[in-house]
Amino acid sequence: MGLVTNFANPKAGVFAVSFLPQFVPHGAPVLPTLLAFSVIWAVVDLIWYLPLVWLAGRVGGVLHRHSVRRRMEQVSGALLVGMGVCLRWMGRSFRASC
Repeated sequence: MGLVTNFANPKAGVFAVSFLPQFVPHGAPVLPTLLAFSVIWAVVDLIWYLPLVWLAGRVGGVLHRHSVRRRMEQVSGALLVGMGVCLRWMGRSFRASC
Protein backbone atom coordinates (compact mmCIF):
# COMPACT_ATOMS: atom_id res chain seq x y z
CA MET A 1 0.00 0.00 0.00
CA GLY A 2 2.81 2.42 0.86
CA LEU A 3 4.51 1.75 -2.47
CA VAL A 4 1.32 2.60 -4.37
CA THR A 5 0.96 5.77 -2.31
CA ASN A 6 4.53 6.83 -3.12
CA PHE A 7 4.04 6.23 -6.84
CA ALA A 8 0.77 8.16 -6.80
CA ASN A 9 2.37 11.09 -4.97
CA PRO A 10 4.61 13.07 -7.34
CA LYS A 11 6.25 15.21 -4.61
CA ALA A 12 9.16 12.81 -4.07
CA GLY A 13 9.84 12.63 -7.80
CA VAL A 14 9.68 16.39 -8.22
CA PHE A 15 12.03 16.80 -5.27
CA ALA A 16 14.47 14.26 -6.70
CA VAL A 17 14.43 15.88 -10.13
CA SER A 18 15.03 19.32 -8.66
CA PHE A 19 17.50 18.38 -5.90
CA LEU A 20 19.72 15.55 -7.11
CA PRO A 21 21.10 16.98 -10.39
CA GLN A 22 23.24 19.53 -8.56
CA PHE A 23 25.35 16.67 -7.19
CA VAL A 24 26.16 15.08 -10.54
CA PRO A 25 29.88 15.67 -11.15
CA HIS A 26 30.78 17.67 -14.25
CA GLY A 27 31.40 15.31 -17.16
CA ALA A 28 29.75 12.31 -15.49
CA PRO A 29 26.91 10.53 -17.29
CA VAL A 30 23.77 12.15 -15.92
CA LEU A 31 21.19 9.37 -16.11
CA PRO A 32 23.29 6.57 -14.52
CA THR A 33 24.48 8.94 -11.79
CA LEU A 34 20.93 10.08 -11.00
CA LEU A 35 19.77 6.46 -10.92
CA ALA A 36 22.60 5.60 -8.53
CA PHE A 37 21.66 8.57 -6.32
CA SER A 38 18.03 7.43 -6.34
CA VAL A 39 18.98 3.89 -5.33
CA ILE A 40 21.17 5.23 -2.52
CA TRP A 41 18.31 7.46 -1.39
CA ALA A 42 15.90 4.52 -1.38
CA VAL A 43 18.33 2.33 0.59
CA VAL A 44 18.92 5.06 3.19
CA ASP A 45 15.15 5.53 3.56
CA LEU A 46 14.72 1.78 3.96
CA ILE A 47 17.43 1.63 6.63
CA TRP A 48 15.77 4.54 8.45
CA TYR A 49 12.13 3.49 8.20
CA LEU A 50 12.41 -0.25 8.93
CA PRO A 51 13.45 0.22 12.58
CA LEU A 52 10.92 3.02 12.90
CA VAL A 53 8.09 0.79 11.67
CA TRP A 54 9.27 -2.04 13.93
CA LEU A 55 9.28 0.31 16.93
CA ALA A 56 5.83 1.66 16.07
CA GLY A 57 4.52 -1.89 15.91
CA ARG A 58 5.96 -2.69 19.33
CA VAL A 59 4.60 0.52 20.86
CA GLY A 60 1.23 -0.12 19.21
CA GLY A 61 1.06 -3.51 20.89
CA VAL A 62 1.69 -1.93 24.29
CA LEU A 63 -0.83 0.87 23.68
CA HIS A 64 -3.58 -1.64 22.87
CA ARG A 65 -3.48 -3.11 26.38
CA HIS A 66 -6.63 -2.30 28.32
CA SER A 67 -4.77 -0.98 31.38
CA VAL A 68 -2.54 1.32 29.30
CA ARG A 69 -5.48 2.66 27.29
CA ARG A 70 -7.47 3.32 30.46
CA ARG A 71 -4.55 5.20 32.04
CA MET A 72 -4.01 7.26 28.85
CA GLU A 73 -7.71 8.18 28.84
CA GLN A 74 -7.51 9.22 32.49
CA VAL A 75 -4.43 11.36 31.92
CA SER A 76 -5.77 12.99 28.75
CA GLY A 77 -9.13 13.64 30.44
CA ALA A 78 -7.41 15.27 33.41
CA LEU A 79 -5.34 17.42 31.05
CA LEU A 80 -8.41 18.54 29.12
CA VAL A 81 -10.30 19.39 32.31
CA GLY A 82 -7.24 21.26 33.60
CA MET A 83 -6.94 23.25 30.38
CA GLY A 84 -10.65 24.08 30.52
CA VAL A 85 -10.33 25.33 34.09
CA CYS A 86 -7.25 27.34 33.11
CA LEU A 87 -9.07 28.92 30.17
CA ARG A 88 -12.03 29.76 32.36
CA TRP A 89 -9.76 31.28 34.99
CA MET A 90 -7.82 33.27 32.38
CA GLY A 91 -11.09 34.54 30.89
CA ARG A 92 -12.15 35.94 34.24
CA SER A 93 -8.82 37.69 34.81
CA PHE A 94 -8.92 39.24 31.35
CA ARG A 95 -12.41 40.62 31.87
CA ALA A 96 -11.49 41.97 35.30
CA SER A 97 -8.50 43.85 33.90
CA CYS A 98 -10.43 45.49 31.03
